[in-house]
Amino acid sequence: MKKILYVHHGKGIGGAPLSLLYTIRGLDRSRFEPMVLCIYDSEAVDLFRREGITTFVSKGIHDFSHTNVLWYRWWQAPKILFKALMIPVSYWKAKRFLRLHPVDIVHLNTSTLFAFAAAASKTTKVVWHVREPLARGYLGVRKAIVRRCIHRYADAVIPICRYDAEQLIPSPKIRVVYNFIDFSVFDRNMDGDSVRARYEIGPTEKVVLMLGGVNPIKGTKEFVRAAERILAEYSDYWFLVAGEVPEKSMRAILSGKWKYAREVNRIVEGIPRRERIVFTGNVSRVVPYIAAADLVCFPSTVPHFARPIIEAAAMARPVVASDLGGPRELVVPGKTGLLVEPGNPDALAEAITAILEKPEVASAMGEEGCRFAREHFDAAKNIQLIMDIYARLE
Repeated sequence: MKKILYVHHGKGIGGAPLSLLYTIRGLDRSRFEPMVLCIYDSEAVDLFRREGITTFVSKGIHDFSHTNVLWYRWWQAPKILFKALMIPVSYWKAKRFLRLHPVDIVHLNTSTLFAFAAAASKTTKVVWHVREPLARGYLGVRKAIVRRCIHRYADAVIPICRYDAEQLIPSPKIRVVYNFIDFSVFDRNMDGDSVRARYEIGPTEKVVLMLGGVNPIKGTKEFVRAAERILAEYSDYWFLVAGEVPEKSMRAILSGKWKYAREVNRIVEGIPRRERIVFTGNVSRVVPYIAAADLVCFPSTVPHFARPIIEAAAMARPVVASDLGGPRELVVPGKTGLLVEPGNPDALAEAITAILEKPEVASAMGEEGCRFAREHFDAAKNIQLIMDIYARLE
C-alpha cells in the first residue's frame, strides 16, 4: 500500500479543498493510504477531519502564489520579500515533516508550493496538481521560476484543464485530468424548495445563481449590473450570490476586497427592485442552491477553471459564463449554455434572458450539459486516471 501525503495551501472552503476531498473519497483504500497536511489552520482542516482523514497542520510552511487567482503586485513588495525569505524556512520545515512522516508520494494541491516540492523531491515522488493558471506578472520572471520548479521537481503534473496545461513547460509528465463531480451528491432530481422558501421565491419565478461570493475575479459587479438591466424589464427574476461577502478588516482593506464589496453594495442600493438581489453569505452546501436555480452564471474576469459550471451541468442547469480560458472548455456554446464577453453586463443580461425566456431552450441546454458532464467530469473515471498516475510512479 502506498502512503500519500496531500499538501493543501488554502485558508477556507472553496474549489481546491473540495476537489481534494472528492479525490480522497474516491481512492482505493486497499492500494492507497491518504494523509493531509494543511499549512494553515482553517476550515479546510475540519473538512478533512470530519471525513476521518488523518490531517496535520504545520504552521511556518509558506506558499508563494503567482496565479491569475492571486499574485502579488508591486505595491505588495514587503509581502513579496517576506514570502521570498520564507522559502528556505519552508524547505527545511517540509524536510523535517517528511522525516517524521515518511510517505511514498507527496501530492501538492496547488502550483504555489514549490519550496515543499523541492524538499519532497529529495526523498519521494512528487505529484503536482495545477489548479490555477499561472499569472504573467509584469516581466514574467516569477512565472518562469514557477514553471521551472514544476518542470524540475514534479514526477507527474496534473493540470485541471488544457488552459492551465498551456501555461507550463511542455513535458510527457503532464496529464490533464478535469475536476470532477460526484453525481450522487450533485443529484439533478433534488428540489430547491427549501432555498426558494427561505427567500420567499415563488415556484414559477426565475432564479439566476452565481457562486463565488463578492469577489472581483468572479465578476460580482458585472453580475449585479446584469441583474439591474434584467429587473428593469422583467418582474419574475431573482438573483442569488452565494459565497463570502467580505467584512471590514485590515486584510480585506489591504487586498482591495472591502473596497470592491462597497462598490457592489452601492450598485445594488441604486437598483429599484434590489430586494430581488440576495447575498446569501457562505453556504455549507451548494447543492440546494443549484437545485433552486434555473440558470447558473459564472461571469469571471480572469481565466480559470470553473467548478460551478460543472456542478450546474451535473444538475442539468444551463450556464452563462465568460468567454475565457477554463470556461471555454466547460461550456459548449448554444448546446450547454452561452459564453459572453468578459466584463460586459449587457451581453450577460442578454444571454441570461435569451435562455430563460425560452423554457424549451433552457431545458435542452440543461439536458445536454448533464450528458456532457457525465462524459467529461465523472468522479469515478477521473479519480481512476489519478490512481493510474500514482501506480506508474515506482
